Amino acid sequence: MTVTPALPDRPYSQNPLSTEALPFRVRLAEGPGDLARALHLRGEAYGRHVPALAQRLQHAESDDLRPDALLLIAESHETRQLLGSVRLIHNLHGRLKVEDEAPLPARFLGKRLVEARRLTARPGIEGRMVTPALIKAAYEICFHSRIDEALITARAPVDKMYRMMQFDDVLGGARLSLPDVGSLPHGLFSLGIREAEGRWIRARCPLYGFMALTHHPDIRIDYDIVHHRFSGLSRADLTASDRLRSTVAA
Repeated sequence: MTVTPALPDRPYSQNPLSTEALPFRVRLAEGPGDLARALHLRGEAYGRHVPALAQRLQHAESDDLRPDALLLIAESHETRQLLGSVRLIHNLHGRLKVEDEAPLPARFLGKRLVEARRLTARPGIEGRMVTPALIKAAYEICFHSRIDEALITARAPVDKMYRMMQFDDVLGGARLSLPDVGSLPHGLFSLGIREAEGRWIRARCPLYGFMALTHHPDIRIDYDIVHHRFSGLSRADLTASDRLRSTVAA
């Protein structure tokens, strides 16, 4: 197995011990075509649990169309089938989506936050590694964007994965009834980006090897786009979403 050399910009204290090829690539979505594919998968995934959402979620949400949002997708090398996606939104220009449902504790005040939302993965053999790969890409994006905390909502039993990854239960066991997921009860979980690796090492997190000790060349993130969308945009720039909104509608 090929050993990858040290990468100076890696957000981990240890160098990778190996390189692993994935049966899919992870990248940023590009344009209305990728968004349409993500919406189709999202409708299928959520529709399995809440049938009423199957059609509704195949239409873009306002956060999908923001120019300061990032949509990560995973697509098969062999078939180009979309296998998973997740949307990242920061709070540099406004409130996070989850703040519509509950005020955040005071410890988040003044911090740079990212909310991961609409995490979906297609079931099946090829899709088994999609969720950890999307999480790895999202974590590295947060690290390089100087984000303080990442937040995500999750229902049982999916929340077990975030507990394993040492996320904090922000609400101390309380649950949110989220209208955009059929009012199913969800917990709210957070992870401090700079302290994450230390937590994983101390807890002997089973995913630490995948996250830090393995180089995945199939995770290819365009950081020029990341740095543009996660820094420097003014509120006036948000009006650019109207152009994408009209393109998707067409």
